[in-house]
Amino acid sequence: MSSEPLEIGKAPPEVLSALRASADRAVLQGPGVGRDAAIVRWGDEALVATTDPITFVDVDAGRLALAVNANDIFAVGAEPRWLLVTILAPPGTSADALQALLAQLQDACEDERVALVGGHTEVTDAVSRTVVSCTLIGSAPPDAIVPSDGAQDSDLILQAGPAAVEGTAILGHPQLLEHPGISIAAAARALRAIDGVHAMHDVTEGGIATAALELAEAAELSPELIFDDIIWLPETLAVCEARKLDPLGLLGSGTLLAAVSPDSADRALADLLSAGVRASMIGRVRAGIRATLSHGGQMRPLPRFARDEALRALDNKESPHPPSEGSC
Repeated sequence: MSSEPLEIGKAPPEVLSALRASADRAVLQGPGVGRDAAIVRWGDEALVATTDPITFVDVDAGRLALAVNANDIFAVGAEPRWLLVTILAPPGTSADALQALLAQLQDACEDERVALVGGHTEVTDAVSRTVVSCTLIGSAPPDAIVPSDGAQDSDLILQAGPAAVEGTAILGHPQLLEHPGISIAAAARALRAIDGVHAMHDVTEGGIATAALELAEAAELSPELIFDDIIWLPETLAVCEARKLDPLGLLGSGTLLAAVSPDSADRALADLLSAGVRASMIGRVRAGIRATLSHGGQMRPLPRFARDEALRALDNKESPHPPSEGSC
């Protein structure tokens, strides 16, 4: 490890190496790279818990806070149920602003049938912008859980939903937060009942390239990604070209990756189509290889983005909002 200061953004994987597996037998899935949520056996149910912050506030802050946490619950095959939220606001924040934020969050919970059960709200000089940090708990029957480390050698990598929607929205296309949106609910619900879907992973900070690495490495495998098969929005490619960004490393909430048996690929694509979700097979995971990217007929190592491309763009002060979240 290095004693050098870390850059702004999600902590690098080597920092998380200090985490250890729990000795508690009730813990079915603990912390680690590529693991979207914790899973604990509770009687006849599996309780699923996640926590993520939103570090900016706009008209959709409440809905975004719920969506990015719910995605982690959906990614392991569960349904979100109970939400706790901590709001830290900087000095100068008005009571009206906090009440409006709480109302947004309450409305989002009611729309998604999630119970807002508690939390904490305060004004503090420890922050320079409002931080909305949520803990969301969901549940599922234990046999319905899709483990984050379940990918198998030679599984195909399925992409559900276009890549880099959230990053593109932050960098000048906020309408994308409404359509196609950043929820993976429809995709996860379509895939979780398919036997050949061995693992799912919510794309967040570091983009689709980093998420593919996390999906594979959670199962001690490596990804082979095909750039030309990835689903991109025209707005994403345009904003990345204009700002000289790599779309592979752009904040990706709204995209779900899944490791799927080749025998189940056709059914997975058909079920996603029926659910109204755009999908594509964009590579595979393999044992004993290096992570690679095929692009325009050329093969090269698949990059890992220690810092999201949206953050790099924000260094130029071209956008008022930083990326919203990242997951362990």
